[in-house]
Amino acid sequence: MERFVIPDSRRVAVIEVEADVARSLEDVFDYCSDPMNEPQWNVRMKGVEKVTDGPFGVGARYRMEFVSGPPVMSECVRLEHPGIGEMFGGSKLMRSGWRGRVLGGPAGAHLVLRMEIKLRGLLALATPLLCRRMRPELERDIATIKATLEGGAGRPSERSPQSGG
Repeated sequence: MERFVIPDSRRVAVIEVEADVARSLEDVFDYCSDPMNEPQWNVRMKGVEKVTDGPFGVGARYRMEFVSGPPVMSECVRLEHPGIGEMFGGSKLMRSGWRGRVLGGPAGAHLVLRMEIKLRGLLALATPLLCRRMRPELERDIATIKATLEGGAGRPSERSPQSGG
């Protein structure tokens, strides 16, 4: 069984989606692991602000705003280029974990996105409903990532704030 990003894994909603992407492992990893790119592929995200100094990497913290709910503070807790990146964070309503894995695939890269959400207080009773709602959203997100990266609009690593471009 895969290790959870959220330390206390009881009552955690886990949603995992995957797709083959016709780009290099490095391109897929660079685009997906940098939280500053997320508003480009997550329509529910209003914005991301880096709140720590220095480059993107383990320990970097971000304030993320979504169309609904309070802002989420997230921190990069694992970054192994070009294979795996993990973020852990939370808000008044939930704790969240995010893992992106990039493996070799038949078309170039195989991307696996995993979202872990643990609702706080009485909201925890709604966890099964949350899974049903979030799965189609994460499937849409990975489809958007695939379409963006395969669209050839320049190498993402050249445009990414992570790479300084």
